[in-house]
Amino acid sequence: MRYAVTVVLACLCLGASSNVANAQLRSAVVATGLTNPVSLLVDPMDPAAFVVVEQRGTIRTLRNGVVSSAMFLDLRGQLSTGGERGLLGMAFPPDAAESRRFYINFTNPDGHTVVARYTRDAQGRVDPASRFDLVWPDGRAFIEQPFSNHNGGHLAFGPDGYLYIGLGDGGSGGDPQNRAQNPNSLLGKMLRIDVGVDDTDRRGYRVPDDNPFVDGEPIAALTEIWAFGLRNPWRYSFDDWTRGGTGALVIADVGQSAREEVNWEPRGAGGRNYGWRVREGRSAFDGRLPAAYQPLVDPTHEYPRGDGQSITGGVVYRGAALDPMFNGRYFFADYVAGRVYSIGVALDAQQEATAVDLLVLTDMLGGTAELGLISSFGVDAAGEMYIVSYSRGRILKIVP
Repeated sequence: MRYAVTVVLACLCLGASSNVANAQLRSAVVATGLTNPVSLLVDPMDPAAFVVVEQRGTIRTLRNGVVSSAMFLDLRGQLSTGGERGLLGMAFPPDAAESRRFYINFTNPDGHTVVARYTRDAQGRVDPASRFDLVWPDGRAFIEQPFSNHNGGHLAFGPDGYLYIGLGDGGSGGDPQNRAQNPNSLLGKMLRIDVGVDDTDRRGYRVPDDNPFVDGEPIAALTEIWAFGLRNPWRYSFDDWTRGGTGALVIADVGQSAREEVNWEPRGAGGRNYGWRVREGRSAFDGRLPAAYQPLVDPTHEYPRGDGQSITGGVVYRGAALDPMFNGRYFFADYVAGRVYSIGVALDAQQEATAVDLLVLTDMLGGTAELGLISSFGVDAAGEMYIVSYSRGRILKIVP
């Protein structure tokens, strides 16, 4: 594994070199024929294969550039789709090769968020009867969504082995019910739960003892909450700790009318308040009601609506095929603008991040017509990066 680490003014600068702009990248199409794909994951029972999540309610297998005609899972008819609804996320736990479990996030026929667990057999086939919908603090097997948009939908396991669930503020515009700052609502939050429970567990998870609000400080809040103040964390990822990364949680949060933002959260730094709706990015938005608690944490990077209108979170590159200068850089996109960006990350002694050396990679990777509307990024078993093109129904690999 190759990576560039430069110590400058007591900062650890990851992928922050002026020479990066001279390194060249391109995209290569590896799969076509998909229908509105939103996520790409390596299959832990077959690391040479991917599973691709399609918003309409299907999950398909991709191997050697060929999309299987047989469905990995088909939920059509069991969920609501269209707009920001549908099958929105999927994650495999760290022990998936042994437990054969996986988790999905979708909107049910009434438009409410469901996080469900499934189990596969020894051959990797999904048993539809194994479905179990996680049960939340109010005793319901779904999280009520008051509006049709801002459902979040992503799922990811962190270096601690826990499942992180990003939920939007419930929708409409401007968070009219102030849910992102409401300690008694799961909406507008990042959740963190331990799903390593027996199949007989009535809720399907437990709350980790070290979750930030378990002790009622700084405020009494639902104990599943890891962080406050998010508008619509559509995509987030962890800096790959298995490949020399820091384990930081990097959250891309879609803005309202002015700013799109990236939040870098050092490993284990729960309990943060990212500010929505009091703030949008670093700018004041709606101060009629106070924040649930202070301080509010500034984004690591933000950009104005002139540069894009819906951020798609990506990944910190930790592979080996690209120029070493790209190692440690965060790659992300804007869905509406059809642009791909990359930033270097300068870390201080507390692992807090400053964004440096912004690059616009769109043209280098083929342009907006080639890339289409980008819904997600993925990585393969070697840590190499892929782009998920929602509008063109295909997967592209970022290569030298």
